[in-house]
Amino acid sequence: MREDTRMMRRTTLLLVGAAALAGGAAGAQTRLTPDPTPRLPPQPGQGMAIADLRTLQRAALFCEAQAEAGQIGAQRAAAPAVRQLAQSIAADHERFRQDIATLAAERRLDLPNRAAARVQDPSLDTLRQASGDGFDRAFLARQLGLYRPMAELFQTMASNSPDPALQRLGISVLAAVRAHFETARTLGEPMGLRVETIETPPQY
Repeated sequence: MREDTRMMRRTTLLLVGAAALAGGAAGAQTRLTPDPTPRLPPQPGQGMAIADLRTLQRAALFCEAQAEAGQIGAQRAAAPAVRQLAQSIAADHERFRQDIATLAAERRLDLPNRAAARVQDPSLDTLRQASGDGFDRAFLARQLGLYRPMAELFQTMASNSPDPALQRLGISVLAAVRAHFETARTLGEPMGLRVETIETPPQY
């Protein structure tokens, strides 16, 4: 088990290093600063570490919102490339949401949903009301704004959790989030969208 954990952490470092190199100048603007505090595994007889539980709960909210945003985009995006990105986001985050639900069920944990948590996300309301080029711009702006808090959340999960299942989940989601961000950044550049000028949506 210890060897598996060490291998997982090395894989995480390699993944993050490769992403930073691939990002170039953009990577410098979106450098991640996850929580540096290592997490201790729960003691015998205890459940999941509280920090891991809170991270998993936030991850569930993020993935639920991203799946919904992707579904809206798959129906309403004007540009084929934006529609394709939305379809990818919807499929990936629906899969991640199911993975999170499976982990929670195995550990007998309750996960919140956005309605129960009373999370307000005006950016989703904007997507529901937008159309045409305005929709594409709003959708891409949302993805650029969400990148940093999402990447930090799943980087922390991958690097700091003592639970190998959470480490694997964090690595998988982080890779997908990074790929979605790079596509959104490329598509948003002709529209004048920049990460540093985008308002960050609710962080859940």
